[in-house]
Amino acid sequence: HLIDWTMEHQPSVDIWIPTYNESERMVRRCVLACSNIQYPNKKIYILDDGHRRSIADLAHELGVGYLSRPDNLHRKAGNLNYALAHTHGDLIAVFDCDFIPFSRFLDRTVGFFKDAKVALVQTPQHYFNADFHNRNLGLEVLVPDDMDYFFHYVQVIRDRFNAVVCSGTSYLARRSALEAIGGYVTHCIIEDNQTGTRLLTRGWRMVYLDEVLSLGEVPRTFHDYLEQRLRWMQGNFQVFTSPRELPIWTSLDFWQKVFYLNLFLSVWTPLFRAVYILFPLLSMLIGFTLIAAPAMEYLAYGLPFILLLYFLPSWQTNGHYFHFWNEVYESLFCFPALRRLSQILFRPFRSVGSLVTNKDVHHPSQTLDLRFAWPFIAYLCVFVGGLVMNFGLPLLDIRWFRPVFEGESLMIGWNLYNALLMFICLLACIDRPIRRQADRFPLELVACLEMDGKQYWGVTHDVSEQGASLRLSAPGPRNGDRSGVLRVPQYQLEFPVRLMRVTCGRQRPLLGLTFQMPALQTEAALIQLIYGENAWFQKLKRVGSVDALFLFLGSVVRAAPILRRS
Repeated sequence: HLIDWTMEHQPSVDIWIPTYNESERMVRRCVLACSNIQYPNKKIYILDDGHRRSIADLAHELGVGYLSRPDNLHRKAGNLNYALAHTHGDLIAVFDCDFIPFSRFLDRTVGFFKDAKVALVQTPQHYFNADFHNRNLGLEVLVPDDMDYFFHYVQVIRDRFNAVVCSGTSYLARRSALEAIGGYVTHCIIEDNQTGTRLLTRGWRMVYLDEVLSLGEVPRTFHDYLEQRLRWMQGNFQVFTSPRELPIWTSLDFWQKVFYLNLFLSVWTPLFRAVYILFPLLSMLIGFTLIAAPAMEYLAYGLPFILLLYFLPSWQTNGHYFHFWNEVYESLFCFPALRRLSQILFRPFRSVGSLVTNKDVHHPSQTLDLRFAWPFIAYLCVFVGGLVMNFGLPLLDIRWFRPVFEGESLMIGWNLYNALLMFICLLACIDRPIRRQADRFPLELVACLEMDGKQYWGVTHDVSEQGASLRLSAPGPRNGDRSGVLRVPQYQLEFPVRLMRVTCGRQRPLLGLTFQMPALQTEAALIQLIYGENAWFQKLKRVGSVDALFLFLGSVVRAAPILRRS
C-alpha cells in the first residue's frame, strides 16, 4: 500500500549531495549513482562548500544542480540549510558524496510519508570497503564493521519506540518538518543526531527501514577513523549539553528517555574500558585484590557468565555483534577518546580536531602512527616487565621473594587476555599500503574482448571504476597498449578499453584492461554494476561465534601486519 501511495502521489524529491574537500572522482560517482535512482520526479543538487570551479564544471557536465553559498558558516548544517532555502522539493534525500545509493532507494522510502506525522526515514549505513582494523588484520570480508551492530540491531529496536537516530546520510526527510523546526541544528559540530533529536522533541515521528539501500566508504587509516569517531562522540555529548535547543528530559516520553540515557552512558564507554584494561594490570603489579575468590570458585560461578557474555550476544543479534571484536573496537578508541573527553568536559562546543573525514588516502608503504599506538606498546612493555619481576626473578633467585595475594591467579589470566587484546590492537594500528586509485572487486562476469578484428572470450577476475582484469579461456594477444571493446552480454554492456598488460603463466592469460569511458550512460551503468543492489558483497556469509573467536586468536598467530611483505 505504501508503493501504491507513492505511485499515486509522486511527491517531488530533491537529492542533495553535500561536499567540502572530497575528490571529484568521489562526487562524480555519487551523482552517477543518484542518476540511476528510479523515480520520475527528482532533482539532483551538488552542495559544494569547497567553492571549487571543477565541481561546478562537473555539475554542468552531468546535468545536475549546483549550489555554493558565499560562506562556510555552521559547516555541513549551514550547507544543508542554504540548500533548504534554495530548493523546493516536497521530500529531501541526503547522501554524503562518499555514499552510493541503489536505484530503488526512493521506491522503498517515499511511501512511508503517507503518514503525515513521519518527518524522516533513515536507512542503514553499509560499506563496500573494510574497516581499517579489519583490513590491517587481513579480515576484510569476515568480521562485521563496528557500526554493523548499531544499524542492524540497535536502530531496529529504537524504531519501535520512535527513538531512531538520524545518521547524516542515506535518509529521506520531509521539507515541511525541517522548516517547522527551523532547519538543521547549527550549534553542534555535527547536525544529524541533533536535528533528529529536535524533530522528536517537537512530536514528529522518525522511521527506520532496516534495508541496505546504499553503500558508503569508511576511513582507511587509523588516524582518519579516530578523527571521525571522536567527532561523533563530541557531537553526541553536545546533545546532552543543549537543554534549551534540545529539551530531551522534558519533551520526550519514558522509553525515548531510556534510549537517550543509554546513549549518554555510551559516551563514557572509554572510561569503563580504561578501567577494564588498567586495573587488572595494577593489581598484578602492586599486589592488591581485585576479585576476592579462589580460582575454582570463580570458574564455577563466573565462567558461565563469561561464556554467556561472549557468545550469547552474537546469537541474539544474528551475527551483527561479537564481544571479542567489540573489545578491539573499544580499546582502539579508548585512550584518544579519554583525551578528547578531558578537552570537552567543561567546554563541549570548543573546536577540537578535524571537522571533515578524509577518505581519499594514498601511501606507498606500511605505516605506524605512534601518537595513537603508544598506549598499546606501553601496556605490553609494562606487562612483560611485571611478569619477569613477579614470576621470572623468583625462579632464578629464591631470595627474590614476594607475597601472594588472594585472586592472583585470576589476575594473571585476566592480564594475559588483555595482553592478547592489546597485541591485536597494536597490529591493527599498522596501516597497510594504499596504492590504488580505485577499489577492485571480485566480480566474475563472462565477457568478450574485441580487438584487431578478433574476439577473446573469458571471465573477469576483478573489476574497478577504472578497469578490469580478464582471464581468457584460450590463448590471446601477446602484447599490450592497444585499444578494443569489452562486451558483457549478461548486462548488455560494452566498454571501450585499452589493453595495458598481458600476464601469462601456468593458467590462461590474464589481461589488464583500462576503461576509456565515452558516455555518461555507460559510466553510470558501470557504477550500477559494481555498487548496485546485486553486488558481490551483498551475498557474503555471516560468521558465527566460534568462527569469530578463531579469527580473533588467529589474528595474533598470523600477525599479518608484521609478517607479510607489502
